[in-house]
Amino acid sequence: MIEVHEQPNSNIVEMTISGSVTAQEFDNALATFKDAIERHGRIRVLENIGELDTPPIPWNKLWDDVKFSFEHLSDITHVAVVADQGWIGAYVNMLNPMMKAELKHFKRPELEVARSWLAQAV
Repeated sequence: MIEVHEQPNSNIVEMTISGSVTAQEFDNALATFKDAIERHGRIRVLENIGELDTPPIPWNKLWDDVKFSFEHLSDITHVAVVADQGWIGAYVNMLNPMMKAELKHFKRPELEVARSWLAQAV
């Protein structure tokens, strides 16, 4: 399951993901991100990640995910990744120096801290 919505009166887009995502859910999520980028120019993203199935997205959508990421590399300024899985935190820390966006990992009990970090980001 994946849900994506914009925070009112801001350029913050929140995504909640758990279990597995259908191809239609994935396409809808990308469309929401693209719409937000078109409206705001640059966005900040909160990824709230629960327990994931393997793979979390359909294999045939992996390329769409990679392509979207590269096409919009400069359109996302900050990413707060909220997840308790240790491997996700390590992945975020590894990617941070290579990305244009500032990435920061938070544990699930720190969800409101992550939201505050994004709200204060410039």
